[in-house]
Amino acid sequence: MGTSRPRDDRGVSAIEFSVVVPIVLLLIFLTIQAGFWMYGRNSAQSAAREGVSYLRLAGEHVDPESFKLQAEKYAYGYATKIGGLDGVEVDSDIDAETGKVTMTVSGSMDAPAGTWTVTQTVTATLEKFRPDAGYGDGD
Repeated sequence: MGTSRPRDDRGVSAIEFSVVVPIVLLLIFLTIQAGFWMYGRNSAQSAAREGVSYLRLAGEHVDPESFKLQAEKYAYGYATKIGGLDGVEVDSDIDAETGKVTMTVSGSMDAPAGTWTVTQTVTATLEKFRPDAGYGDGD
């Protein structure tokens, strides 16, 4: 009969720990990075939405182009007050043929892994008053 030697399990938990901890730390780090990116993206998108809401009112104005500068200032102010973005740039466009307005907000954000650029664009339809077709027919 053979004699069985007892197994020596010393040091196994240290090896398991050295394998599991880097993976857990990587997951935590990636979650934090994703949170920073989502916050910057949402800041840019909220500012673009606010700017395009203001720009939509240009439809009934005599000079819709004059609204562009004010809408860009409004979106810029909103983006800087929300925070999270540096070097905010705002661009807007009014397409009279299609009746669409577009607002683009971009900026850079500092995260632990470096600096990222975030850009968000929102498009909407110009607000125009159109009277009801049957209104004023004497009905």
